[in-house]
Amino acid sequence: MDSLLPPRPGSRQGPVQGRHVDKLDILPDELLKKQDEAYLAKHQLDALFGEILQGLVQEMPSDPVQFIIDSVQYGVDQAVQDKATGMPLHRKTRLLDLFRIIDKQGTGRISFRAMQQYANRYGGQTLGAEELGSIFSDFKPGSDNLITQDEFVRFFSRVSKTITNTQFEAMVKEMMS
Repeated sequence: MDSLLPPRPGSRQGPVQGRHVDKLDILPDELLKKQDEAYLAKHQLDALFGEILQGLVQEMPSDPVQFIIDSVQYGVDQAVQDKATGMPLHRKTRLLDLFRIIDKQGTGRISFRAMQQYANRYGGQTLGAEELGSIFSDFKPGSDNLITQDEFVRFFSRVSKTITNTQFEAMVKEMMS
């Protein structure tokens, strides 16, 4: 129970990594403030958090926690979320790269046949025509039965909402190799 109590005035404890409220040496507030400022400056955290906070207020993303995570990992400019899908720019960019690989003709649309050729070439041999057809219809192609970039991104925004950036990158990498 003694470990839960603050140290008695004048008592010394051994050095502690970081600061733990129960293990702090008694320091004047000004010295603590200087230590905090030095730490923030050394790691440029004040600028980082300022940029993230400014981005949050300007963008008002639909998923602010994901925006913060993406800002730390990729930078605020890549964390900006698409208003329609909520997908961060860094993910959308990777998906559009994948779309261009499938859309070999550069038409901005993917046909079932192009999807089938892609699946056969990149490890989709285990998918039969019926399974691939089901996946294709999940993209909700337009009346012309072609998938546009927007439909492609919208599909993957639903599919990838619950996965981490690391999982997303692994998924796209696997689909591209």
